[in-house]
Amino acid sequence: MTKSLLILATTASALAFSSVVSLAGEVTWWTPNFNEPRARELVEKFQAANPDITVNLEITTSDGLPQRVLTALQSGAAPDIIDVQHGWVNGYAQNGLVIPLDDVLQDREDYIPAALDYVTWDGKLWGIPYRIETHAVIYNRGHFTEVGLDPDSPPETWAELVDVATKLTKEGRSGFAITGGGEVGNTIFRSLPFIWMNGSSMISDDMTKATVNEPAAVEAVTFYTDFFRKGLSPASTLENDGTANRRLFIAETVSMYQSGQFDIASIREENPDIDIGVMRIPHPEGKDTAAILGGWSFVVPSDAQNPDEAKIFLQFLAEAESQGTLTDTFPARKSAMELPRFNDPILQVFKEMLPYGRPVPAEKNWVQISQAYFNGIQSILLGDMEPQEAMDVAAEEIQALLDE
Repeated sequence: MTKSLLILATTASALAFSSVVSLAGEVTWWTPNFNEPRARELVEKFQAANPDITVNLEITTSDGLPQRVLTALQSGAAPDIIDVQHGWVNGYAQNGLVIPLDDVLQDREDYIPAALDYVTWDGKLWGIPYRIETHAVIYNRGHFTEVGLDPDSPPETWAELVDVATKLTKEGRSGFAITGGGEVGNTIFRSLPFIWMNGSSMISDDMTKATVNEPAAVEAVTFYTDFFRKGLSPASTLENDGTANRRLFIAETVSMYQSGQFDIASIREENPDIDIGVMRIPHPEGKDTAAILGGWSFVVPSDAQNPDEAKIFLQFLAEAESQGTLTDTFPARKSAMELPRFNDPILQVFKEMLPYGRPVPAEKNWVQISQAYFNGIQSILLGDMEPQEAMDVAAEEIQALLDE
C-alpha cells in the first residue's frame, strides 16, 4: 500500500460505513443515490430471471464517496460491486484493491474505446464502464436575446466567451459561473480542460513532472479564475459547486455555466420558462476544445465475498439495455446510445463533445494531485496569490507526490 493511500485511509477512517456481510448466493451492490430508482428496477428484473441470487442494494452519496470507497476497499469488509468514477479505478488496480474483469466483458467492439482505456492498466480491465459524459456550456437563450446577442450563434473562442459574459452580466446577474468550492472534482472537471486546450497539462504525459506552473497552464488558470476576479461569476463562487451553479441558472441569476446533460431535466422541471441553449466549451483561437471524459464503472473489490455471483450480475448490468436504463448521461456501449431516450435534440452538443473528451492521468496519487491544484485555484479566488505563484506552490506539492 502506498503512503498516500495510507494517509487517505486514515483521513477516511472517521467516516461511517456499513460492515458488509454477504451470504452465499447474495450480492451487495453500492450505487449512487442518483441511480436509485433505475437501479431498483434493474435489480427486480435480474432477480426475476435469477431467483438463486439475491441482490442487496445499498445507496451511496457523492459527498465523501472517494474516501468511503477507499476505506471499504482496505477494510476487508467490502461489498461485492461498487460504482466508482472512471478516474479512481487505476489507483485501486495499482494497489491491489480490485480484481480484473476481462472475463466479464462481452462485445468489446461495442464499447466506446476511450471508456475501456480509462479502466485498463497493465494490460487488464479493472472495471466495467457503464456511463460516459463530458461537459458543455448551458446557456439561457432568452438572456442572449435580451442583450442583443444571437442565441443561435453562441461564443466559440475564449475571447468571444469573455465578451459575451461581460454583456450578459448586470446587477443581480452573472454572465458565466465557474465553480470554486464543493467537491474537488467540480473544479477539476471545469478548469482542467482549459489547460489542455491551451496545449498544457497538470503533469507531464510520462507522469514524472509537474507542469501546472508552465506558461500555457498558468494562462489557462488565469483565464478561468478571471471570470470571478473580474466580476463575471457570482460572488458565491468560492462556495459554489456544480449543483449551486445549476440552481443559480434556474433562478436566472446566471446566464451561462458548464455542466453535463444530467442538469437538463432539473432545469426543465424547476423553471420551464427558460429557453435552454447548449454550446461546445469555447477554445483558444485556432485550437480545439477539450473536456474531461467522465462517467462511472463497476468494480469488484479484491475482498468481495461472492465474486462469482457478482460477475453474473455484472454481465447483466453490462448489457446494452441495462446500461441504457441505468445511466442518466450516455451509456458506454455504442448500441445503447441508439435507445429512444438519447435522441432528444438538446443532447446533440453533449454528443459532439464526446470525441474531445480525455481521461484524467492514471497516476496513483491523482486524488491528492487534484487537491493540491484545487487549493491553488482557491488561493487565487481568495485573492491570496496571483495565478503564477499559486501554481508554483501547487507544482511543488504535485512534484513531491509524483516522486513518491
